[in-house]
Amino acid sequence: MRLNDDRSAMEPEGAAHPGDPAKPAPASDPAPAFGVGARGLFMLEPEAVYLNHGAFGASPRPVAETQAALRTHIERQPSRFMRDELPGLIRRSADRLGAYVGARGEDLVFLDNATTAMNAVLRSFVLMPGDEVVTTSHCYGAVLRTLEFVCDRADARLISADVPFPIHDPGAVTEAVVSALSARTRLLVIDHATSKTALVFPLEEIVAEARERGVAVLVDGAHAPGMLPLDLEALGADFYAANCHKWLGAPRGAAMLWATPARQPYVRPTTISHFVADGFTAAFDWPGTKDFTPWLCTGAALDFRARWGEAAIAERCGGLIREAARQIARDLGTQRGGPDSMTGFMATVALPEGPPAKPAEADRLRRRLLAEEGVEADVQAFEGRLWVRVCAYLYNEAAEYERLAAGLKRILAD
Repeated sequence: MRLNDDRSAMEPEGAAHPGDPAKPAPASDPAPAFGVGARGLFMLEPEAVYLNHGAFGASPRPVAETQAALRTHIERQPSRFMRDELPGLIRRSADRLGAYVGARGEDLVFLDNATTAMNAVLRSFVLMPGDEVVTTSHCYGAVLRTLEFVCDRADARLISADVPFPIHDPGAVTEAVVSALSARTRLLVIDHATSKTALVFPLEEIVAEARERGVAVLVDGAHAPGMLPLDLEALGADFYAANCHKWLGAPRGAAMLWATPARQPYVRPTTISHFVADGFTAAFDWPGTKDFTPWLCTGAALDFRARWGEAAIAERCGGLIREAARQIARDLGTQRGGPDSMTGFMATVALPEGPPAKPAEADRLRRRLLAEEGVEADVQAFEGRLWVRVCAYLYNEAAEYERLAAGLKRILAD
């Protein structure tokens, strides 16, 4: 993809760019600390108890600095950058990210967020009257609205598999999804990790069952990169959409879409631009003039995480959130939304039972937690009950969850 007539040309050999993702930066030695020791590497307010990393991420300082340097570089010669340097940088970023998620870079494109990536697939997928699309009762709201739109337009039927919640056995998810598939099912849209309920679904088993029945699979992996190990080529799904700005740590405005080579000719971006007829990567790599720096900073985000190492991050964040969820449930006298086997770096805990809860009530409680207790945590109304969703990342400490539980008890007793 290029913006001039000579599409074969590339940037000069050996050209240097801020944040060039071609080669990983060497890891620092020794590894930085977790918790309070890592807090200064983020730009969070010093007084904030921030337990909501899964909502919008939180930018690491080194990644933000790389982005700022890249923006300065662009402004020195915007035309040269957009025409001559950008195409190669996007593809090198894709190669680097692809290696991390178990895919070839040529099968991966960037978008601004996972909702946009999901829309690209769903609005490209051809449905006929009477076809069925299956999702679950835990489907993300924006994706559900998109599914309703495309099914209504095609006179297709949208089926929602009722996944129980709270849940204790991941097999119950597979059973609910498989029972909703039929001979008319054309597409299964399934979360890897759910947003409202913070459950990691048994994706490999579900995808295998769908493939056995000849059903195409689109995975909403918005929360997966940086939280869950990924091997997209081995997974067997047809499409995988995900954010890079949440757990991976890239700037907001960085997301990815992966598709099998067989599906790529039939997927087009929702914004049609110059190169829509030039193949999968060309169609997506140039959506029109925009700030491309979030896409180009995925390598910097991976370099930042490499200072700890993926195994150490998984052990620390996974262990911290599992223990925190158990302790909050004990303090509140309630229960968790799911077991350890379905927990990544975020978890849900039920609030004490009361009248059937609604989203407005959840939002009021979230705002009170922040205003009165200085704690940022997500609160959701699901299945007629309020749930607090908490997250664990590099900068969090056990004491912060104790503060959350104490604050909830004070507010709920009011």
